[in-house]
Amino acid sequence: MVEIKKSYIDTNSGQMHYRYTEGKGLPLVLFHRTPSSSVMYERMMYELNGLRPIYALDTPGFGNSFNPEGMPSISNYRDWLCEAINALSIDNFHIYAHHTGTHFAAEIALLWPERVQSLALNGAAYFSYEERELFFKNFTQIPNPDHSGKYLHERFTLIKSFFPVFDPELVNLELIGALRSIEGRNQAFASLKKQDFAQILREVKCPILVMSAINDFFIDKLKIIKKDIPSARIAELGKTLIASPELDTKKTIDLLIDFIEQRELRTKA
Repeated sequence: MVEIKKSYIDTNSGQMHYRYTEGKGLPLVLFHRTPSSSVMYERMMYELNGLRPIYALDTPGFGNSFNPEGMPSISNYRDWLCEAINALSIDNFHIYAHHTGTHFAAEIALLWPERVQSLALNGAAYFSYEERELFFKNFTQIPNPDHSGKYLHERFTLIKSFFPVFDPELVNLELIGALRSIEGRNQAFASLKKQDFAQILREVKCPILVMSAINDFFIDKLKIIKKDIPSARIAELGKTLIASPELDTKKTIDLLIDFIEQRELRTKA
């Protein structure tokens, strides 16, 4: 079995943490959902088993990466992640991203059209302006720790509801991520409110794959994306709610690798 290693990158704003596995060929860079971290990708990294170099980054404010100050913009997150990619001496690469990570990934693909070879997204909040306004109008801040510890049970109950079955390991890891990133989650979501993600995605030049669990929050966006971006590939995953990278790992990997390899074959032709 491949060994997952961990390390840090020094950036101008602080240290960023990442997981990686060695392999041959063009690297695959992974961006995680909120409130998790690169730990959510361990099952995928083991399944890929050294097929190519894999780098899973902890977004600032999450996992073991530095805590941003103030309220960062979407451009701040993009630039921090790009700085980390440059520090790792990654030139051309593929991207796979989940939920919140899809927003940062699209920004990077738009910024680096020559370097990002393909963009695979899972759970893309492809909102119209009105949908985005409504979504964030209903957004609530995460409660801070209280004397009685009530916030712990509230967070646990919410996190548990995001999984189709109670998986103690995954629910616990997600809860740990949520408790670590109370401010990080608020910061990241505030940056997404100001991003026109749908417009950004329509401007991306590289091949796009969008997948979603059939009971994910954003499953209805697949057909809309296909209508707006006819060249995009779309695919449905099983009933895994937010946890398709962990619970539908094999199908996720099969879709992703087929997409990447077809892209590389076209590039060589």
